[in-house]
Amino acid sequence: MEYETTAPPLRRGALIGAASGLVLAAATFCPHWSGQLLAPLALAPVFWLLARVRARHAYAVGACFALAWLVPTTYWYYSFMSVGVAVGASIGWALLQANLFHLAALRDRIGVPGVWLAFSAAWVVLTWARMRLPVTEDWWIPHLGYGVWRNPGLVWLGGFGGEAALEGAVLLGGAVVAWALLRSSARAAALAFGGVALAVVCLDAVAWNLPARPIPPALALQQMTRGGVDAPATEEDVDSLMAATLAAAGAAPAQGTTVVWPENSVPASAHARIAAFASDNGVNIVYHTAEADGGAVYKKTVVIDASTGREALSNYKKHLAPDEEVGEPRDTANTADLSGHRATSYICYDLHYPDVVERLRGAQAAYVPLNDATYGYLQKQFHAADIALHAAQAGTTVVVAATDGPTMVVNSNGVVVEELVGTAPGHVAVP
Repeated sequence: MEYETTAPPLRRGALIGAASGLVLAAATFCPHWSGQLLAPLALAPVFWLLARVRARHAYAVGACFALAWLVPTTYWYYSFMSVGVAVGASIGWALLQANLFHLAALRDRIGVPGVWLAFSAAWVVLTWARMRLPVTEDWWIPHLGYGVWRNPGLVWLGGFGGEAALEGAVLLGGAVVAWALLRSSARAAALAFGGVALAVVCLDAVAWNLPARPIPPALALQQMTRGGVDAPATEEDVDSLMAATLAAAGAAPAQGTTVVWPENSVPASAHARIAAFASDNGVNIVYHTAEADGGAVYKKTVVIDASTGREALSNYKKHLAPDEEVGEPRDTANTADLSGHRATSYICYDLHYPDVVERLRGAQAAYVPLNDATYGYLQKQFHAADIALHAAQAGTTVVVAATDGPTMVVNSNGVVVEELVGTAPGHVAVP
């Protein structure tokens, strides 16, 4: 195959790279699946540049792409990180990732298809390593999956290989469009993009209609404490959550309904009356609290079984957010029989990490109190994307109750079946 050998000037290449990154960032911000179809299109110019750009310009062009993508999508770092750490985790990582564009220098040895394959493999491996290495695993740097996760077909596909499979699918879509552009014309590239978009829509339809594990009756409440962001719950907040539970569940809740409260540090003084409330009203209650042990404080989630009025299981928070000043990590992976299904429960940040997949496996449903109130809109989207992907990988339903979002129910295929839009108090319920 013959490729056009005229390389773009550096300025033009930089502008193309920056435009590609901005489109990818826009797809990442988009709350609707149709807007996120732009993500594969955004990668097409990247592959085109790898085929055309001069080797000495490759890093600069790659830096323009990575900065245009990652700087807008990591704006929320500055709300809780020091400026130095935030710059290192966003701009620093973008400049590091731009090194992948040096692979363009190998065109004469392995050809353009070889460069594309090496670039895609290196990209996926870098993401895989970054999500598991000390320090970088905590940074929550965007990956390509965050730009497409509203398409349940791609999330379901990601269930077979995690973030690597999800990124591989997006990169493949971009390469297909770029191949058509190089081989033929802009019209051919437009048709190729249409084909990629149609394939994603078909995958979405498959995911929506695939049989999933039965979802036990559940109710997830979204409610901030009276003290505001990150303020622990008071006895009055517990009263409010009980009232909201009764209002949402109605006079006769479905047998075995599990009600999940947000991550809000319920005081120890309320534990006995929460257990009595669960027993009296015939609903299982999942809530978040803290436990002092030997001078240390451990955050944990507690599940109360309505049939006994006792604690059925609890798990501690394994991963603390970088700005959490109180608490120590503790690793547990308990499950229990709850109203006829195998259940487990974890807290907030734990659902971001890939290691949660093994802890979710074996449970029919996982109940998750969550608090993302500090970080803003986009981080909530990232967290929701992680939860959907890990639900698909584990084959486990996940029910999430947040202080101000994301509050949702994800089935065992990674499909979001219920979601509360916005940050106001409310609830979602299944079935």
